Amino acid sequence: MFSDSFVIELRAVLQAQNHLLQQIEDALSELEEKFSDVDEQTRQIQELEKMMAELEASLDYLEADDFEDFDADQIIQLYENRQKSVSHELIKIGYKDWNSFVRQCQIYTLERRIDPLTPYESLLTEADLQQLKSESYKAQYQWDQFDYMAVGTSGMLAALTDYFLVAIPQTINGGQYAGQLGSPLTAWLKQYNINQSDDWFAQWTKTLEKTCKTPYDNQTLIDGMSAKSHRFQSLGHDPVLGFIFGILDIMRGTITGFSYKKLINLNVHKWECHPVPEAQTVGLIEALLRHLGHLISDVATPMGLPAPFMTLMQGINMGSFGEKKRTVAEIARWMYLNGYDFRHFLVTGITPAVIEVTLRAYIMLRHYSEKKEFKIDICSNPKYRTMLLSAHGIATLANAGKIALMQGNPLAINYAQWLACIRYLIPSMKYWVFDKHQLKLDHLEKINEDNWDSLLDNSDKILQMVTQSSDLIYLN
Repeated sequence: MFSDSFVIELRAVLQAQNHLLQQIEDALSELEEKFSDVDEQTRQIQELEKMMAELEASLDYLEADDFEDFDADQIIQLYENRQKSVSHELIKIGYKDWNSFVRQCQIYTLERRIDPLTPYESLLTEADLQQLKSESYKAQYQWDQFDYMAVGTSGMLAALTDYFLVAIPQTINGGQYAGQLGSPLTAWLKQYNINQSDDWFAQWTKTLEKTCKTPYDNQTLIDGMSAKSHRFQSLGHDPVLGFIFGILDIMRGTITGFSYKKLINLNVHKWECHPVPEAQTVGLIEALLRHLGHLISDVATPMGLPAPFMTLMQGINMGSFGEKKRTVAEIARWMYLNGYDFRHFLVTGITPAVIEVTLRAYIMLRHYSEKKEFKIDICSNPKYRTMLLSAHGIATLANAGKIALMQGNPLAINYAQWLACIRYLIPSMKYWVFDKHQLKLDHLEKINEDNWDSLLDNSDKILQMVTQSSDLIYLN
């Protein structure tokens, strides 16, 4: 970026040049007469260059007699005269170096009472102003009607997918939410049960179940565990967190999770870690292989694995929701026991996937049609990231409406969609709070670098016009 002192110097130069240009435009006819000598020199040089080209073209036909009247000194003299005329005009305005030029411009503005605080915008033409607007940071990331249509369409498609295909894990036949239909996709996934199948996968998982025993599968050391709930209460069964806590439990021979016994703990889930009797400690590689085999053996069972990170919600012993005044931890446990497992989480992933596929396809096609290049980093582009956040925001709000339409049923929560919205919201907040101002400065600096050569060329042309008028400028 430019220093403050350089900006002040440049302001004086631009103001002087602008004032001179206005005077030059008013006196073009007068200038043409005064430029006659210079124009004549230019014309003679051009004619000589044309003659030289003709001579070179017919070099084979030339003879010694053709050069009897040729005087090479005349060409040199023409160029010297041209150089002297330009140097003479530069000397008249005191142009020795940049500092002297700035001082002369400052003197010029003071003598003609030009306001030193005149804004730069007044020095620009309409074409310059339009160019600045089109190249501004805001213009680069501004949406048009097609962007709004693409975001709205992808968001609504995701919302329809959430309501009709994702729905809830399973049909509810009784209680407060009786009559609500379950997801056909989740039902299709859950129809496969390794305990009722005899294909190669079922046989393989049964073998893994016998060979990949883990200490976190114990159901007696933590209160509230049962055949149905122990996978949700032990962190080792979490599809993501299990690669930390599950492997540690196997290596140490322990079980880590949350206890829950309604009468004893007064509805509170407590974090606990207990050594498992007779559990053998193993190395890291064996622990990793055991953990992978155990997860595979559990994924296609009636209860299945919990959704990623959902086990941590047991630690939130706050809130009072619904008729039974459940806490967040109790709601999370109730959701798992009513079918909200890893398989339904995969089905909920269809909703954000619809947005990612449709909107990203639009962005890439639009980017290629405008810039003719395939290279694009969508997540680092503020406009594209905001478009994705907006589409996910529409789908997330639609999911909140779906929950309300289903009488506040927690099973209607689209867990994957909320995670996707948070995934774009956090970096966007960082951009709004910290990065936006710096990116604006970087953009302005890039424009200055790209157009600096053009600015210098224009300044040379202005200076050339100024030096050719002895009546309009004589700053000494």
